[in-house]
Amino acid sequence: MDTFAETSKLIIKQKFEPLEALANAAANALDLDMLGGLGETANHYDVYTDDGGDKFRVIETSEYCGCCNGRAICRPNHKLQLRVFEPSKSNSTEAMVFDRPCKCGQCCAILDICRQEMTVFEGPEINGNVIGYIKQPILGGLLSPTLDLMDREESEEAYATIKANAVCCIGGVCCDHSFEVTDKNGTVVGKIVKTKPSSLGEFAKEMASDADAFALELNQEASLTAQQKANIFAGLYLIDYMFFENEGELKLDAVNQECSVKCCDMYCCGCVCPCSCNCGGNDDDEDGGGGDE
Repeated sequence: MDTFAETSKLIIKQKFEPLEALANAAANALDLDMLGGLGETANHYDVYTDDGGDKFRVIETSEYCGCCNGRAICRPNHKLQLRVFEPSKSNSTEAMVFDRPCKCGQCCAILDICRQEMTVFEGPEINGNVIGYIKQPILGGLLSPTLDLMDREESEEAYATIKANAVCCIGGVCCDHSFEVTDKNGTVVGKIVKTKPSSLGEFAKEMASDADAFALELNQEASLTAQQKANIFAGLYLIDYMFFENEGELKLDAVNQECSVKCCDMYCCGCVCPCSCNCGGNDDDEDGGGGDE
């Protein structure tokens, strides 16, 4: 927890998985979405300070298929744990674990099964020392994605809220996307930024895969404990799975001779609908295939 007491900014980079990118490219080319799921791998993240210092390794553990809640079937809403290692202290014992149950994601956030959540544990044990809990509110913040941060699940009031600096429109590869963290008095205590690609190489990775980069800024003058700041850190990963695990922004469909580029996600009350620009494609009405005159 000392990291969150001492550090004001962290850089988070998701590892690029070539086999996953290849499976998704094949799925798009053959117009077989299920094929992309078969190539889904567990996420890995490297976390640095803004001066390049190595802080954390975050590794997803999840079942490949599971009982209808594995990543090959339910991505990106599958059941998972994120295990956080601090290399300067131990490469084998977790400093924290983030636990997320399987949810019916990208739909209206009214029923509990449709509201995203994550529990944060200190140490390596699930169901051990709970230091934080994150929950999507009913209706998900209406037109701006919102998450409530609490000390534990049974807490009645959130001590802070993560809210997107956007209305209805989330995502897109060409610009930064920020989520402000405010306490219950409305004071900004942190910011989560999904950063745009800074080079052609990063741009190509993001177009072909779900490997993203984030920045986490923490206000060290805010009256938050190290555990509460760790909860904000966990919220970053929940945001990634909710909005940015989209298997690449570019899709090339060889079967239908179509190219699609995702522009953004439209958001309302927890519902997420991708908005894409398409070109090419077979004309169903060609050669007399239309209706009666």
